[in-house]
Amino acid sequence: ALKCKTQSDVEWSNWSLLTKDQCMQLGGHLVGNSCNYVPDITFMSFILFLGTLFCAMALKKFKSSRYFPTGVRKLVGDFSIILAILIFCGIDAALGLETPKLLVPNTFQPTNPKRDWLVFPFGANPWWIYLVSSVPAILVTILIFMDQQITAVILNRKEYKLQKGAGFHLDFLCVSLLMIVTSFMGLPWEQRVTGLMVFILTGLSVFLAPVLKFIPMPVLYGIFFYMGISALSSIQFTERLQLLLMPAKHQPDFIYLRHVPLCQVHLYTFIQIFCLAVLWLIKSTAAAIIFPLMLLALVGIRKAMEYIFSLQHLSWLDDIMPEKEKKEEEENSYHSQANPSEVIFRMMGAVIHISWN
Repeated sequence: ALKCKTQSDVEWSNWSLLTKDQCMQLGGHLVGNSCNYVPDITFMSFILFLGTLFCAMALKKFKSSRYFPTGVRKLVGDFSIILAILIFCGIDAALGLETPKLLVPNTFQPTNPKRDWLVFPFGANPWWIYLVSSVPAILVTILIFMDQQITAVILNRKEYKLQKGAGFHLDFLCVSLLMIVTSFMGLPWEQRVTGLMVFILTGLSVFLAPVLKFIPMPVLYGIFFYMGISALSSIQFTERLQLLLMPAKHQPDFIYLRHVPLCQVHLYTFIQIFCLAVLWLIKSTAAAIIFPLMLLALVGIRKAMEYIFSLQHLSWLDDIMPEKEKKEEEENSYHSQANPSEVIFRMMGAVIHISWN
C-alpha cells in the first residue's frame, strides 16, 4: 500500500487518497511498497503514436467522403494534422500519465551557447583549418547545386507552361550570395519565401513554450510518420516494391509493364533498394560528411545501368515524364492511328448475336 506520512497536525480522513503533489504540499513523504512504482508508459506511447497516425489519415480521407457539406469536409481535411494533435493531446492530458513531452528551450539564443549571433570566420581557428575546410566545402557545393538545379529543372518542365524563363544561373547566383550572408550570421541556408517564413514561425514558437511542452513525443512521432508515408503513394519506386509481392495476374496496368519484362523491372527495383540502403548506412554513421558525394555517385550508377538495361527499357522505368501522362499519350496515339471501327470495337468489346428459329 502507498500512504502519505507527515508531521503536520492537519487531520485527513484517509491519507492514502492523497496524490503525490498533495502529500508534498503538506510537508509529508510517501511510504510503502509502491513508493518506487513507475507506470509503464510504453503501451500508452504506442497507442498515442498509432492513434495519431490513423486519425490524421482518416481526417485527410474525410475530405473526399460524402458526409457533411463540401466546405466542412475541406476544412477538416486541410487541418487534419492539427486536429489529430489536439485530439490525442487531450487524451494524454485526460489520462494523466507521465508520457515523454516535447522539450522546448526557455530562452532565445544560439544553439551553441559558446558562440555569439555573428560568427567570425577568422581568429578562432588555426590557419590550417581554412585549408582543410575546402574538402567539406566542395561536398556542400555539390549538394547545394544538385538541390537547386534539380528542383529548378523539375519546376520548369514544358507541361507546366510557365510564362517566365528559367534563369538557372541567376537563381544559383542569388543562392550563393545569400549563403555567404547566412553563414556569417549562423542562419539556415534558405532563400525561398516559404521556407523563410517556416523558419521565422519556428523561431516564434519559442513564445508558445508554455503550450508546446504539453505535446507528447509519441504524438509528434505519429505526425512525422504520417508525413513520411503520405508522399509514398505517388512514387513509382513504392509501386514496384508492391509488385514484388503480387502475382502477375493481379498486377495493375502500369504503363512500364506493357513494354518492360517483369524480371527487368524487379532487377531495376533491387538495384534501387541497394543504393537506398547504402545511402541510409552512410547517413547513419560518422561518414555522413561524404553523403553529397554519394548523391553524385548515383549519377554514375545511373549511367552504368545503360550496360545492363536497354535504353528503351530505361526510358520507361526512369523517365522525366510522369507515368500518367505517358499512359494518356500512348492511348491517344493508339486512338488516333486506329480507324473508328477498331476504336469502337476496342471500347465496346466483342458482341455476339444468337438467334434461333
